[in-house]
Amino acid sequence: MKIENIREVKTRSSRHVRELPRSGSVVITKNGRPCAALIPVTEDTDLEALALSQNKRFWKLIDEAIERGKKGGFVDLADL
Repeated sequence: MKIENIREVKTRSSRHVRELPRSGSVVITKNGRPCAALIPVTEDTDLEALALSQNKRFWKLIDEAIERGKKGGFVDLADL
């Protein structure tokens, strides 16, 4: 993973995108703080999983479901 200032990324965006498959993700900083990330997308990338991984509402639902399972019991996979 590389860390680059936003000014550098803006100046050389084509190069960064071209190098993503080899270099991996690029964390973009603004005033020394992370503000965004570039990640390589390949044919193996699950874009829905990627979008959900960044969704706080989704993770809240997961956490609530786990808590309900701890209190009320989980369903055995064989019963599904």
